[in-house]
Amino acid sequence: MSFEQLFRDYWWLIFPIGGMLMGVFGMFSHHHHRTETLRILKSYADQGKEPPAFLLDALKTDEDRAMDHAFGRGRYRHRHGGWGGVVTFAALAVGFGYFGYQAGGNASPVFSALGMAFGVAAAALFVLRLFSLMFGPKPRHDDDKRYDRVDD
Repeated sequence: MSFEQLFRDYWWLIFPIGGMLMGVFGMFSHHHHRTETLRILKSYADQGKEPPAFLLDALKTDEDRAMDHAFGRGRYRHRHGGWGGVVTFAALAVGFGYFGYQAGGNASPVFSALGMAFGVAAAALFVLRLFSLMFGPKPRHDDDKRYDRVDD
């Protein structure tokens, strides 16, 4: 097998391999950033000084920052819930279920099985989204002090 034939048959592998290389580079970059931040925090601790708040904030992940912002402002339910997700997953469940049911005789069994499987998955996500909307965290009111941060 020549290189030209190998490339012609497997050219599409460039994309997943490139994605994996970008992921490895991102993980290395993140590790280096956290290591340097911890080194600077250690130097503050060795001197007995209080580190600036932005250094401590640099150690938080994006998810931690989003949760702090959402709970601090009382918008957790608005940002991470709502009827939009319920309607989206209901539509996906109906669409995939209908496709899996209708494609049974006209298409290969693989397509009907995939349609039914995605329909079941979308139905499960619909139920989870509905339950999280009904029984999830409630939005904070100004007089409700349950989500107040200690440093406020």
